[in-house]
Amino acid sequence: MKKNSVLILLLLLFTFVICSNSQDRVLRFERQIVTVEDFKAEGLILAIGGGGEGTIGRLKGNQVIAIDISKRELEEAPDGSLKIIMDARELKFLDNTFNTTTSFFTLMYINGDDHEKVFKEVFRVLKPGGKFLIWGAIIPSRKDLNKDRVLVPLTIKLPEKEVRTGYGVRLPMVDHDLSYYVNLAEKVGFTILLKESENRVFQLEVQKPTS
Repeated sequence: MKKNSVLILLLLLFTFVICSNSQDRVLRFERQIVTVEDFKAEGLILAIGGGGEGTIGRLKGNQVIAIDISKRELEEAPDGSLKIIMDARELKFLDNTFNTTTSFFTLMYINGDDHEKVFKEVFRVLKPGGKFLIWGAIIPSRKDLNKDRVLVPLTIKLPEKEVRTGYGVRLPMVDHDLSYYVNLAEKVGFTILLKESENRVFQLEVQKPTS
């Protein structure tokens, strides 16, 4: 009996040490607030990473085609939009299909080496004059060897609802800030319409040229 008690105590101690070490590895930001206003969009909207909270789906309902690489994330998203399991690096749509594409705190979950591929795919499926609306977190590069993850608590303010959530990812090797995404968009061929940041979040709106 005593032996079992000792084993249980050792197991609890081991679990505590592991959890403490994991917590120490996380860079934590203060809670960020993002206000998402309704926006005009003709036709269907392609929401990249539209699972989970399904923010764009909540806002635009059955106008949204929500794609996500994770079936579970799509299952958790609110009903209303059309949900399709799909990889943003290889969109299964024809060229010049959509007037609007969105990414709401999704690019941070995609490997940085694949960001350009995603931007090129979005550019391809957008019609001339189509817009790519991006909301995201400003993620610093890994500078402290003891910190390899970042946690971004977030409050999303929609016109008729407020959602509290949080996003956690590995720290990248280079800064994933607003200028990083602006440069990437311009490299692919987009025109910058809007770029703004506040605290640790940003919004970027880019457009595919009409000619």
